[in-house]
Amino acid sequence: MRRLRSILPFSVLAVALLAAGFKTVNYLDGAAVMGKVHETHGTTAEVDVVKMDIYTKDAPDPQSCTLLSAVQNDGKGGLMYFMRVLAPESQKGLTFLVLEDANDNVEQYLITVMGTKKIAPSERSAHFMGSDFTYEDLRREKPGEWTYDRLDDEKIRGTDCYAIMATPANKDREQITGYTYRFLDVDKTTYDIRHIDFLDSKQKPLKSFDAFDYQATNTSTQRPRSGIMVNLVSGTKTVMTLVGSRLDKPLDPKFFTLETLKSWGLEQDQAFADLLPKAAAPAATPAKTP
Repeated sequence: MRRLRSILPFSVLAVALLAAGFKTVNYLDGAAVMGKVHETHGTTAEVDVVKMDIYTKDAPDPQSCTLLSAVQNDGKGGLMYFMRVLAPESQKGLTFLVLEDANDNVEQYLITVMGTKKIAPSERSAHFMGSDFTYEDLRREKPGEWTYDRLDDEKIRGTDCYAIMATPANKDREQITGYTYRFLDVDKTTYDIRHIDFLDSKQKPLKSFDAFDYQATNTSTQRPRSGIMVNLVSGTKTVMTLVGSRLDKPLDPKFFTLETLKSWGLEQDQAFADLLPKAAAPAATPAKTP
């Protein structure tokens, strides 16, 4: 089990170095490391097509679906995000919409053929489409919602990583996410997130996430080609495989409205024409943990 480890604040390190007669070095604390992550991987707009495979202990084959996701700045300091099911046909059109303003007010909606449901904060720890990702997991991380402490560095699959402990900034955030601790391993060279452990208030492991095969998109910014979320309580796992990605090409803001998402048509399909054909190709074999 992953346990809490020593935290070495910069002030303590600096005093120790000066006392020993050594020259101080540029030390990144937890917040600075996560700032580098956001600086390196941030984008004004992103569209992805993803294949999601859900594995359970009893079923011989995974439940599979293809998703279209889009996220971008709203021009006012907030974020707009949606994830829409493209396949299978029985679930096509199911859409998860997130609207966040500059004051961190968050609205989440689930759009289905049965109607539109607003997701209450108490429901955000529920799982999306029966996967091992909760609604809250699918949001972009906002640094103001977490406190970051740097722990002893680690190696993940042979890569030197910063080890960061993330704790909710307040009790409301903890209740919404369902996590008391998250331990993130960040590549020291690329600032790619390689691994995350999710724990409850008693340090009981709940889930783990691993990202693999980071590659450049249509820009120099990298994205993982596959990610695996393992539910350590239920024994299930969900594999996300990136089919196509497009960065820094903003959509018309109307795409992120309930009205547009409920009346999706040819205009919307054409806006993603460079990605959607790839989603219709034969599904690749799900990634496996190395």
